[in-house]
Amino acid sequence: MHPTQSDLTVRPLRADDAAAILELLRSQSPEYLRFFYALPREEAALAAVLRNRTKDTYHGLFEDGNLVAFFMLRGWDEGYAIPAFGVFVDEARCGRGYFFLSISLAVDLCRDAGAPAFLAKIHPENLAPRAARRLHLVAQGIEPGTGNVIYHRPIPI
Repeated sequence: MHPTQSDLTVRPLRADDAAAILELLRSQSPEYLRFFYALPREEAALAAVLRNRTKDTYHGLFEDGNLVAFFMLRGWDEGYAIPAFGVFVDEARCGRGYFFLSISLAVDLCRDAGAPAFLAKIHPENLAPRAARRLHLVAQGIEPGTGNVIYHRPIPI
């Protein structure tokens, strides 16, 4: 299933989106949220991350003006040639294609930036091996401490 295009807007996130991001995160069940720890949970700190980024990118997916998912490519600001991909989709909207759309957009952004690949650390409960293969995510190992699968996603030129 794919998000309805007429209802969907994708745009870079700004510092003034920090409150909407935190509202989205706070509206999730603790069980669903347990694997997501990529962003600060204080508004000022999150706004600073969004304001101070240079090459890193954070994009929001908005349905009828409401933030329903976001993804990021980070690590460029620290000098890495290969960024780390992260995504968060509203629990009530899982299975509607937002994850797959985020991967597709991240591939395009990486290609435009000249990145040969991106990395993603995903808990095995959040992505089945078959889906990972369909997305051209190649497992590289397991992250100690979290149990996340470390994936590599080559970017075709």
